[in-house]
Amino acid sequence: MDDRQPQKLSTQQSTEPQVLLADWQALSPWSIVSFIMGSLKSIFSNGYALIPIFYAGWTNDISVFWVIDGAIILIGLLTTFAFIQWRKFRYRISRVQLDVKRGLFFTKKDEIPLNRIQNIRLEQTFYFKLLNLAELVIETAGSSKDEARLSAIDAQHAHALKQQLLQLQYEDVESSSQQPDTDATGKSPELTQPIVTRSLKELILFGFYQNNFIWFALIAGPIAGQIEWEKIVQSALFQQLITWVNHTTHESLMLQLVLFVGLLVAGYLLFSMISIIASVLKYYPYRLDKRQQTLQRSGGVIAHQQDALAIKRIQVIHFHQPLLARIVNRWTIYLKQVKGNEVEEKTKQHMLIPAVKPNEIEQIFQPISSLSPTPIRLPNGYMPINIAWLYKRIWLPFIPFTILSALGLLTPLPIEIAVIEVAFVAALVVSALLVVRFKRWGYFLQNDAIWQHSGLLGRHWKRIPFEKIQHVKIIQTRAQKQKQLAYLELGLASGTIMLPYIAIETANLIAARAFNTISPHYKPWI
Repeated sequence: MDDRQPQKLSTQQSTEPQVLLADWQALSPWSIVSFIMGSLKSIFSNGYALIPIFYAGWTNDISVFWVIDGAIILIGLLTTFAFIQWRKFRYRISRVQLDVKRGLFFTKKDEIPLNRIQNIRLEQTFYFKLLNLAELVIETAGSSKDEARLSAIDAQHAHALKQQLLQLQYEDVESSSQQPDTDATGKSPELTQPIVTRSLKELILFGFYQNNFIWFALIAGPIAGQIEWEKIVQSALFQQLITWVNHTTHESLMLQLVLFVGLLVAGYLLFSMISIIASVLKYYPYRLDKRQQTLQRSGGVIAHQQDALAIKRIQVIHFHQPLLARIVNRWTIYLKQVKGNEVEEKTKQHMLIPAVKPNEIEQIFQPISSLSPTPIRLPNGYMPINIAWLYKRIWLPFIPFTILSALGLLTPLPIEIAVIEVAFVAALVVSALLVVRFKRWGYFLQNDAIWQHSGLLGRHWKRIPFEKIQHVKIIQTRAQKQKQLAYLELGLASGTIMLPYIAIETANLIAARAFNTISPHYKPWI
């Protein structure tokens, strides 16, 4: 096995250097640090789930020495594992594929064709910046995890390797007789074309409205179940607090309610600071550029990232507007790709454009004309689904209330009136949410795409091009057949999208448009 470090880059007459490494290459020993930090990040990325465990250990007086010993053992195991990974990891690149092999007892070898590469991300964590090193993350279409991570590579070498992988893909695009995008004057655009930038103010706004309050619920729920509330209520401090509230509000129920809501808002704003800081650290200064047939996003304060996404991989354009974003009139745009381990996160997140004003949307997508022959802008309205969807579900929340009421009236079971009242109020709330959900669900048809509108407190618009649809499934229940309705399922490489309770004529029309779009131009589109 050849353990030599990466060879020097060969220079050619082209604008991009060729990086053809015929021999197996080893990573830098600094990759051990990257392996350790990556493992720790995976452990603590779900740290909110570990908080109840630490809290339970603290309340049960677990010795701090046990915690220190456990941490030492964990670091030792991770270091050993990282050292083995470094010793066994090798890679090489040719003009047609990237080869990666690793493993201790069993050698695993990945042969990655360059035309399957979907995303390329270049990362520079703060400890790599000091050493002028970088990490290259390569993902293929449909992968459930990162296909290859080339860690602790010289930064200049990583940039050249990234551009070379992209350049090879461009040559493949050109060989398939695909013409590059042109602007409105019919001229070819520049090699690198800026799409959009986001200022610090806009990223702070994005972090504020994108805050996911469910994290707090996941943390607070298990802890709240272990707190002895009776002792807290009977404590002197709590009694003094109640006395102060009554004195400040003059025992006015309205003022007490305002104070309570104000405390909730203050707590939410404090919790939002986590989301705001994360948004700034991850994306600032945000910049999205188009380079030939790829989109390249750069940003990050501590860990600088450069993501590259082939435009032809984009399946769906998803416009999301959370509840708070509706107040400030901003949208978050997700470029949904082939389903797999996406650029932004390891679960469901995709390359995104934050804090977009409605009047910016058409301007953003204008340079990416291959996504649509017509300008991309949000529709002004949509056709709602049939009200039969609501009739089938609106009565379901009242089942627990009805059962409790019947048991309380017809049987000697001791069911309190308060329980029945809570069940009734819960049924009203769920029914109201179902009504809102129904009113938000609909579609809008265009010549080359269909838009799906959905949402509850927030709003979602999804633009599905007909040319990206893999399969169409039309489902009818017996009741739907009588009313000439159907479920329409659109299958794409990024997942499925459902339109429930639409007219059967509309479902057949959408299916026909999808088939007529892809049949004359059938090819391995992925």
